[in-house]
Amino acid sequence: MDSDGPPDSVTVDVAHVHGRQMIVGAAVAGPLGVVAIAAAVTGGVDGGTGVRVAAFVIGTVFALLGALPLLMWRVAFRRRRLVLDAAGMRWDDPRGRPWAVRWAELSRVRLVDPEPDTGAPRVASTVNLLLHPAGPEFRDAHPEMEHLAVAKAGAPGVAYRLPFGHAHRVVGPIDDALARFAPGLYRTPGTWVAVPGRPWAVPAGVSLLALCWAAAMTAAVLDDASARTLAMGAFWTAAFTLWLVRIWLGGPLATGQMARFAPTLGAVLFFGVLLIAAAGYSGGHPPDPGEDWVVLLLALPGAAVFTAGRLLARADVREWTRARGQGR
Repeated sequence: MDSDGPPDSVTVDVAHVHGRQMIVGAAVAGPLGVVAIAAAVTGGVDGGTGVRVAAFVIGTVFALLGALPLLMWRVAFRRRRLVLDAAGMRWDDPRGRPWAVRWAELSRVRLVDPEPDTGAPRVASTVNLLLHPAGPEFRDAHPEMEHLAVAKAGAPGVAYRLPFGHAHRVVGPIDDALARFAPGLYRTPGTWVAVPGRPWAVPAGVSLLALCWAAAMTAAVLDDASARTLAMGAFWTAAFTLWLVRIWLGGPLATGQMARFAPTLGAVLFFGVLLIAAAGYSGGHPPDPGEDWVVLLLALPGAAVFTAGRLLARADVREWTRARGQGR
C-alpha cells in the first residue's frame, strides 16, 4: 500500500480501503434492491398487496445502500492517509484534522485488530491504533489531536486512539511499518504471518461449488426456459459468481459464510435424496433397478457441496483469508 510518499516511508491509503468496502457492499445491495423493486412493481411477488409493499420497501432500502458511493462520494473518498517513516507518523487529511508525531514523543504503540468478520455471531469490533505519550507534555504539544484522546484504563493520563472502523486491510501495512520503523515502541497482541500462496482447498472448493451451481441452473432452464426463468437465473448466477470471486480472492466474510452454510446445505441435499428413495422403497414404489444410478447421481451435488464447505473451513484457509483480510 506504499504510494505517493517518500522512498523510505509507508503510506496507508485509508480512504481507498473505506471506499473499496463501500463499493463492494453497494455492488451486492444495489442489484438486490433493484430486483426486489422490479418484482414488487411488476407483480412478480406472490402473497398479495401487503407482501408487494414490503418487497418494495425492502428493495428501496437496498437500492439506497447501493447508491451510497454516489451519495457520499465527497465524504467517503476524501483524502485520508497514514504515513509512517523513520522519524514518526503523520495523518494526512487536508480537509480534516491532520497531525504529526515523532517516535521520540511516544512510549508505546499498539495496533488493536480483532478477527476479520467471517459472519460468525459475535459483536463486531473495530481496528484501532493506540498511541501512548512519553510524557504529560504531549497533550499541550499536540492540541490538534485532542479529538483522539481517550482515558487510559486504570492509569492516569490519556492515550490517543486513531480508529479505522472495520477496515482490516490497513492492518498488514501498518503492522509491517511499525515493526520496521518503531520496533522498540510497537506492542500488539498476537502475531500476524502472511500465508504464502492460495491453499489448494480454495480452488477445489470453488470448483465444486461452481459445478453444482451450473448443474442446478441447467436443470432449471431445461425444466422451464421462459424469459423470466432465464432472467432470474442470470441474476442469481451473477450474484453467486460474485460470492465465489470473493472466496477466490480470500474475502474472510464470503469464505466464512460459505464454510458454515455449505456443509449444512450439502447434508440436507444428500440425505434428502436418500430419504426420498428410502420412502419409495418402504411405500412399495421402489425405482426401477436400472435407475438406481439416478439416485446416486442426484445425491452427488449434496456430497460435493458438503465437501466444498469442509474444504473452506480448513485451518490453512482461515489463516490465508485472515492474512488477505489484513491487506497482505
